[in-house]
Amino acid sequence: MKVLAGVLLLAVLAQAIDDDWRTITPRNVYPKIPIFEVPGGERIVGGYEAARNSIPYQAGLFITTPAGTFFCGGSLISPTTILTAAHCVDGASSVQVRLGAHSVSAVESTQVRITSERFTVHSGWDADTLFNDIALVHLPEAAPINENIQTIQLPSGDTSDFAGVSARVSGWGKDSDQAAGISPVLRYVFAPVITNSECSNTFGWYITSGHVCIRGTGGIGSCSGDSGGPLVVDGVQIGVVSFGAAAGCELGYPSAFTRVTSFLDWISSNSDVLIN
Repeated sequence: MKVLAGVLLLAVLAQAIDDDWRTITPRNVYPKIPIFEVPGGERIVGGYEAARNSIPYQAGLFITTPAGTFFCGGSLISPTTILTAAHCVDGASSVQVRLGAHSVSAVESTQVRITSERFTVHSGWDADTLFNDIALVHLPEAAPINENIQTIQLPSGDTSDFAGVSARVSGWGKDSDQAAGISPVLRYVFAPVITNSECSNTFGWYITSGHVCIRGTGGIGSCSGDSGGPLVVDGVQIGVVSFGAAAGCELGYPSAFTRVTSFLDWISSNSDVLIN
């Protein structure tokens, strides 16, 4: 999974809801930012296949829009609420949420599929600046909570920037720049959180206090198809996959996430999630 020489929103276009995973191809958006020198580092496939159902809050989203069906990630933050990125559901008419999945494009006994037509996109979401890239999908029925499907805890209202802490990002995004489509199985990778100042060295003014970034040294991080997915530290979600570098996912650039602590009041006001 992971991302630069422009900014890439990490969503993916699917040909049809139940197509083979190899037919799910990237949808790329490239806002204009300066091209920076590519840092050195070995090109490796960043991440590992997750043990089946070991990340029980992970959601796969098949998003229907007038332009087609797109794929994103998300997280279950209450039995009736999915946290994701605004750019994932912007303009959507419906979202099929898949929970308890490992092979998200397959039929699995642990999988639950719930279709929703109710979303809340942050009123400040700006597709040009990528600011406030956060949204909620409201499920029409409560997801069953069991060993395969569980909610993820959100942080308290502290002001920690998490810099230097190892964080885990997960999703079904492309597992290399050469991949034909999203990963057939759920994957994850650990990477250190960096300061926003360091992240701004790559992305400039796109990085605000509402972002958190991880270092991409060694070709690790999020990639096309991971949009909306969770960045987690010690069982607490601190970020939502937002964007990366258009130059490629394995070139050592940071991955940028919406910072959850900056939007706790908004989440609480627009859902049934109780913030500690």
